[in-house]
Amino acid sequence: MQSNLAPSNPGQRLGYSTCPATAVTMDGMLGHLHPAGGTTGVVLCQPWGFDALCTVKFHRLIAEDLARRGYPVIRFDYPGEGDSLPVENGAHFDAWVEGAVRAARELRERTGCTQILYYGMGIGAAVALRAGQRDEGLAGYVLAAPALNGRRYLREVALREKVIEDGIGIDFGYPAGSTVLASFIMDPALAADMKSVSVSIETLPAGLPTLVLARPENGTDRELADQLGRSGASVHMSDFTGYGAMLDGVVTSPMPMSLIDTIGDWFSQTIAVGETSDAARSDAHAPAVLSAGAFTELVEVIDSRLFGIFCAPNSEIPKAVIIFLNMAYAPHIGWGGLWVDMARRLAQRGIATLRVDLSNIGESPARPAGEQQVVYSSEQLSDVHDVIRHVRSRNACPILLAGICSGAHSALYAAGDNPEVGGIISINQLRLVLDPDEDVDSLLMAGARPLSDYKRRAFSLGTYKRVLSGEVDIPKAAKNIAGHAKDRVSRQISPYLGGLTKLGRMRGQLFGLLRKLEARKVPVAFLSCRTDGSLEQQRLYFGKSLAGHSAFPGLKHILLENTDHTLSPPAVRQQLIEILEDTVHQVTRQI
Repeated sequence: MQSNLAPSNPGQRLGYSTCPATAVTMDGMLGHLHPAGGTTGVVLCQPWGFDALCTVKFHRLIAEDLARRGYPVIRFDYPGEGDSLPVENGAHFDAWVEGAVRAARELRERTGCTQILYYGMGIGAAVALRAGQRDEGLAGYVLAAPALNGRRYLREVALREKVIEDGIGIDFGYPAGSTVLASFIMDPALAADMKSVSVSIETLPAGLPTLVLARPENGTDRELADQLGRSGASVHMSDFTGYGAMLDGVVTSPMPMSLIDTIGDWFSQTIAVGETSDAARSDAHAPAVLSAGAFTELVEVIDSRLFGIFCAPNSEIPKAVIIFLNMAYAPHIGWGGLWVDMARRLAQRGIATLRVDLSNIGESPARPAGEQQVVYSSEQLSDVHDVIRHVRSRNACPILLAGICSGAHSALYAAGDNPEVGGIISINQLRLVLDPDEDVDSLLMAGARPLSDYKRRAFSLGTYKRVLSGEVDIPKAAKNIAGHAKDRVSRQISPYLGGLTKLGRMRGQLFGLLRKLEARKVPVAFLSCRTDGSLEQQRLYFGKSLAGHSAFPGLKHILLENTDHTLSPPAVRQQLIEILEDTVHQVTRQI
């Protein structure tokens, strides 16, 4: 039975890897190799931007399952995307296709496989088809929620972005005419090129094995499967179960595990595994390094299980190392590529960074007997301590922790127990203290909003329409409103009752932690905005005017204007660079 509950722990399933894939670099691209001994390899072409962010773990699990069945797999970031290096003068669609062809060559060289099956999801399906047309050893295709017409794809992206921006009430400030989805901004050259992309399926070899994963109730996907069949391909179609939940689920990480089994079973029944000779396989793997003018990035695997990328300046010894922590289940590149962007820009200012995936997030497998829910867990804090220990073993410079939302929570509480941490940048932290009676799954899925936002939406015509249509979860909305109201009452009475109220006890816990950091002279920067509830959380603990901050001289509060929870506006990201650098300077001045 498929589970879309948040989150699944595939580490508990027999056969899944407990260590990250082997990182490889290819002409400025970063890839992830899953070796196996079969003669048919798989090149996995991911979707773009936000969809790629949401499906990192899904595609890692597919690759691990196929490798276990004997099919070597390589996953990779397109030129200019993810962890791959930027492309001078802008990327083009054909550069993505060349990237897939290059990844196929790397897979052949490292594993000895002779045939390649190309998997593509979303616009990655167009990449896969084009790459396969150039491959004389083509073994077949897997096309998942395929987008083969670039102009239509761009229209769908624009519509999805409009839904995201609707009602937030800020000016995102994206460059005019940009193609954007959830703060991922497509390279303008690529977006212009995409308008002319239209991939034909008429020239496929007869009988070519092809699996189509069709989105529920999407007639275009089913029509494509029919067209492939009429063109002579040997087509099998399965429903892409869990598609919508997964692309909405970077916060909760629901995995369609039964679909991974479906894909693997199709391979086993359709594609002969074969076996390459041992002599054809390359077991030597040089460290994965990417370098540009201002920075060098090195893939590091911490304690043989946690994937990270260390980004260091080329021109000088780093002033400090900032560890970027995951926000919920968003992988190490960060929402909208935030952490990649921050890392490379900070390197130009002499500051090193480590962006890391903690257990059961992105490229890092779950612990075999790990917790189902790792966000806000003691297991995650243990991971952070392991990462800090790793950084300290390699570097003597100051260590700072930075994170958004749950990552901010991990940063604050790990720093409280770890004397190696010299500074904290807590961004939009929605829970300064985790209520022991609060269900974490519900917290993650609810997506807290300020009470004023609930009030405004409650009296809007659009909300009435959504209530009538069943789109609004009334019990959940009522629970969130009640929670905000309860917080307001508690805030008013707890100063008079102290530890007799739960909020008073939670305030005592937070203040005790801050006093411990104050004694160690660890600067704490709290960043919050008006649109997500993080400012209300500050007021809950420090008073409506935030006067309580004055009790902690090392604490700084910065209100970020005109931004959302994930810091989408480019102007706010520029402000964050300055804040991170200022905090580093504050730490280094104290040494």
